Amino acid sequence: MLRELLAAWRGRDALTRMFEEFDQMLDETHWMFQRAVEVFFSRVDWQAFQDPIYERDKKVNKFERSIRAQIVKHLTIQPQTNLAACLVLMSVVKDAERIGDYCKNIFEVGKFYTREFTTKRYIEPLERMRAQVDEMFTLTTEAFGASDGDKAYRVIKQFRGLGKECDRLIQDLLQQRDHVPTDEGVAYSLLARHIKRIGAHLSNIATAVVAPVHRLDYVDEADPNEMS
Repeated sequence: MLRELLAAWRGRDALTRMFEEFDQMLDETHWMFQRAVEVFFSRVDWQAFQDPIYERDKKVNKFERSIRAQIVKHLTIQPQTNLAACLVLMSVVKDAERIGDYCKNIFEVGKFYTREFTTKRYIEPLERMRAQVDEMFTLTTEAFGASDGDKAYRVIKQFRGLGKECDRLIQDLLQQRDHVPTDEGVAYSLLARHIKRIGAHLSNIATAVVAPVHRLDYVDEADPNEMS
């Protein structure tokens, strides 16, 4: 799908500008994710990062509006030109915008939770999940920018494992196997849930590299033969 987009708008300034803005959306949300998790685990003072995180989220929202406006303008001028590719770009910018929202959610949990985290049984897997998402950000940016199918599939595969691990952690918390204090358990489960949603949106972006437009957001349910 990205190759179609490049073929349709090759050599046009609008294409370059939109891709640059989308790359910036991913860069900004990656930074937000890293700082939000540091705040969550009280490794940095939340007050030092509250304004920067919210300012970057505003930038992400601004980029989303800018890209959508450029797509509408393009379709108004040339309505028959690669509508499917335009729909793909519309879809992935929404995914990037939602990632910013989940990063804010992680930050807010860290801001409001004031006690120390004590249960290694949950801290260690959450750290692994964080590292996986950190890698997924890099792979997604590289896959989208270079239309790299191999890296896109790596993101999709990583998310499938990540999603299952998040679900297992939440299930363990709900079954109260370790008698974790309620507020601590809520914080763990919220982080796991937000990490899973961020991973899902990164996976959705990766589908744009390897899947036809009707499979976007449903790559985890797809037959590999349907990928292109």
